[in-house]
Amino acid sequence: MGPKKGGGAAKPGEEVEGEDPGVLLQNYQKFCKTIGLPANPCVAKNLTDEEKFPVKQIIIDDESGPLGPGGTRALMTAVMGGGPGMKGGPYKLLESLRIWRSNAGDDGVAAIAEVLRLGGAEVKINYLELLDNNIGARGCLAFGYALAKGNNVSLLNLNLDYNRDIGALGVANLTRGMRTNVSLRILSMQYCGITSEAGPHFSEILSNAKSGLEELILNGNRLGGIGLKAICEGLHVNKTLTKFSIGDNMIDQTDEDLDALTTFREVLMNGTTQIASVDLLYNRIGQVGGEIMLPAVDGEDKNKNITEFLVDISLPMELFEKLHKAGGGKKGKKGGKKGGKKKKK
Repeated sequence: MGPKKGGGAAKPGEEVEGEDPGVLLQNYQKFCKTIGLPANPCVAKNLTDEEKFPVKQIIIDDESGPLGPGGTRALMTAVMGGGPGMKGGPYKLLESLRIWRSNAGDDGVAAIAEVLRLGGAEVKINYLELLDNNIGARGCLAFGYALAKGNNVSLLNLNLDYNRDIGALGVANLTRGMRTNVSLRILSMQYCGITSEAGPHFSEILSNAKSGLEELILNGNRLGGIGLKAICEGLHVNKTLTKFSIGDNMIDQTDEDLDALTTFREVLMNGTTQIASVDLLYNRIGQVGGEIMLPAVDGEDKNKNITEFLVDISLPMELFEKLHKAGGGKKGKKGGKKGGKKKKK
């Protein structure tokens, strides 16, 4: 493998310690051999494509077979450069890691969390995406410790979508660190099997006075009105969140749901919230629920920060047109219908 190309302080022909993807690949292959695993071709593909030098992003999918817990551990050990016989030290250029449908599991996630916790000074990963990787509560606990105050400060975006075993316990475990985290900006946990019991834990994260969280994306879970109302306790005091997505979360028209919507409206109208984008799509809040929310976006005391407010087109059309904002402050039939197409059940 040749030396690093393009960018950085290195001169052509120089090898810079901690910046050579060839060394990272060798370390990965060596560790795979040590633990008796075949090296995943997708890793080599990421680290040998000269058009992508310097290599700052690694993307792994299931095209060449799942990386698995052992393969994830091998890659992370190589990134840290701390395995037996490895050379070059930590790989310092890595900024973005995306592992999709690769069965990393809780053991693989624990290895990633160790890089975040121990390697943050030299391996500054700021974007981490782990879609559909069979992550559960134990993996979230590892992330919780890694993201606690005093540990990682580089991670800005954490995406755990489609890990359906996370559930409320996983959120509780993640909260152990997230409640003191000051650096994360975006947390996405869509379709993670999260129930109403997780509401107070999200509230705890949002209540952190030093939180930097700007986007909380929770679509496709089962929080319901009970979960939403609990989250509102944190939203009420939070001053950083600008995007809140709770679409497709079984918020309906029961007394509990309508009570939660009333509380959410009060949050949006409290004069201190920074929320500008709200997603309530695929929640059957009905005409009563829509009318409860209307003053927040179309009343005399409306929240003037809101430029996007997504609701289901199943609402009466006149009410839908008043509520629905498709972004940029625009509203109306054209944008509303496109964004509010009803989901098939």
